[in-house]
Amino acid sequence: MKKLLLIIALVMVASLSIAGCTTSTNNTTQIPGTISSTTTAAMQPNASLAKYVAAYKTEQYSNSSQRVTAWELVWNNTTTAHVTWTAVIRQTNRTETVSLDRTFIVFSTAQDATNYVSSLNLTAYTLVSTNPQDAVVYQNVTGHAPQIYKEYVWTQGTVSNISFYRVHRIEQADNIVASETLRILVI
Repeated sequence: MKKLLLIIALVMVASLSIAGCTTSTNNTTQIPGTISSTTTAAMQPNASLAKYVAAYKTEQYSNSSQRVTAWELVWNNTTTAHVTWTAVIRQTNRTETVSLDRTFIVFSTAQDATNYVSSLNLTAYTLVSTNPQDAVVYQNVTGHAPQIYKEYVWTQGTVSNISFYRVHRIEQADNIVASETLRILVI
């Protein structure tokens, strides 16, 4: 027993020694409209995408039918951001806890964004909207409706089996593309 305790103590000392010798190239940077985000020291996120992500966050937090309980923003590079958030959604008969992963990408032009969306495998998706008025966040950020708007949705599984139920969504508003997956955690 004493040998086991000695080995555990040595492993702990060794791991603490090694932990002090490492450095990180990441830091936490405050991005306007976010709690925090992870970026590399040299990376400066695209200003219009940062504004768009901040407006998306504001929309989620101000939605009276839900209460956001967690929000994490990670900048993958200067033109791509990934948000993971969790919310409690109040409905008439029940309350659901959902988790949503959403990736935002800004392209140089709307045509580049259209080319990107066209390159995706949309076989399982249904085009549910081309109405630019549905692009509320985009309109809040830019002050006008997008010239190009497309929203595709694919529902996977059934709500009765929440372990496998997912709602996938791809949305293009001019040069911004967002893709997301929603999961119900608790009904």
